[in-house]
Amino acid sequence: MLDLSADQSAAGWRPLSGPPPVRAWCDGLAANPGAPVEVLVRLLAQGPDPLWPARRPELPAPVLAAALRHPRWQVRAALAERPGLAAPVLAELAGDRERRVRRAAASAAHRVVLPPAALAALAADRDPDTRRRVPGCPGLPLELLVALVQDTSPLVRAAAVRRESWPQLPPRVRAGLRADRDPAVRAAVQRALRVERELPVTLAGYIAESDPARRERTAASARLERALGEWLVLDDEPRIRAAAAGNPHLPTDLALVLAADPHEAVRLAVSLRPDLTEEQRAAVVYRLPDTAPPLPWVAARAADPAELLRLARSAHPLVRCAVASLERLPAPVVAVLAADAELIVRLALAEHCADAPGALLRSVYGQLLGPAALVADPRFAAPGLSRWAGRPEPALRLAALRDPDLPPDLLPALAADEDPVVARAAVADPRLPLPRLLECLEPHAHPEAAASNPALPVPFMHRLLDLSPPS
Repeated sequence: MLDLSADQSAAGWRPLSGPPPVRAWCDGLAANPGAPVEVLVRLLAQGPDPLWPARRPELPAPVLAAALRHPRWQVRAALAERPGLAAPVLAELAGDRERRVRRAAASAAHRVVLPPAALAALAADRDPDTRRRVPGCPGLPLELLVALVQDTSPLVRAAAVRRESWPQLPPRVRAGLRADRDPAVRAAVQRALRVERELPVTLAGYIAESDPARRERTAASARLERALGEWLVLDDEPRIRAAAAGNPHLPTDLALVLAADPHEAVRLAVSLRPDLTEEQRAAVVYRLPDTAPPLPWVAARAADPAELLRLARSAHPLVRCAVASLERLPAPVVAVLAADAELIVRLALAEHCADAPGALLRSVYGQLLGPAALVADPRFAAPGLSRWAGRPEPALRLAALRDPDLPPDLLPALAADEDPVVARAAVADPRLPLPRLLECLEPHAHPEAAASNPALPVPFMHRLLDLSPPS
């Protein structure tokens, strides 16, 4: 046990129960939202994990600069993989001395428009694995594309031959690619030249189609002539009938022929059609699947409040789920869905809709005991949750931590919880008293969670690094 009765100076503190848990401390500090710039820079210099800059949501400018200058290539490569990295920073990484960093930068450049000079440097890189990543970069000048399709490496030439850029190439270059000695390049040319055939829409065209995948795609999405629709609803294959049942271009009267189909998948597809009345939908006998299928036609009505309200009262729970899964909903629609009798509808509203009330999140969580995303939502927090702190279910004890008025004596008890998830969450809570927080930095406790606690005083953060030998 730490002696905190005298001076609590960080300089005199050291763990007493074993070797310092260096990796856990550094991982915690890397995630600590309260860690200042100087701690993060020290962590870059001596931490054992070079990849943490890629995972941290924000990197202050001095830390970003230190990562760019870092002697370990793994740190610079991790930096290149960060989403949203500014183009000037990525351009600097594109000129890195280590080829693995340049490769990472070339891949990341598919998401960022690099300056022409940086693209030219990547296209001329001595590493073919870096050059082959350049054709997917936005804003690639034509002269660089021409150079890449004539590269000495067939790996690069094949990657540079693309359907969208093929017409831009000069005729003599296209002729050379068609006659390329490498089969991978010639195969890339064939893919670039391939023209997708239209799906058949007539009965004669469907019968003449020999590709089973195209026949199923026809049944599912083609604008069918009536004779073909009449043929498809009588097909011997249940998967073809199910595809046709979900085709919005199949006339409603033909779709209703399948409402009594012996196969559940066919009946379910009929029940989810947009053109059915609620009476017709309610008359179909189906079984709910384990996973709700997407219903794009519901999302297409997102701008129509009256239609959303009608669908929120649909006879079909999966239609109501599809409405509940929309990110924004009018208040009357939210009210209807929040009172839905089906838990799956209320869960969809709680998980996906930004307008779902916090009371609904807490109610759904209490019934299901554990969708972690609901607890993490800021709307979940509410006074009174501390009543769950003594419950036998770990998920409810975890939720008790979201009570802004949690009694002070409960937090140390939750930090010693037998469930490691609950204990780690309590140890990371900034309301945990400092003496208990320091105890949790010990090797036998929860050192990573304690080091991630934003209430850990900065001198103690430095002390953790003092006790962590450089990697």
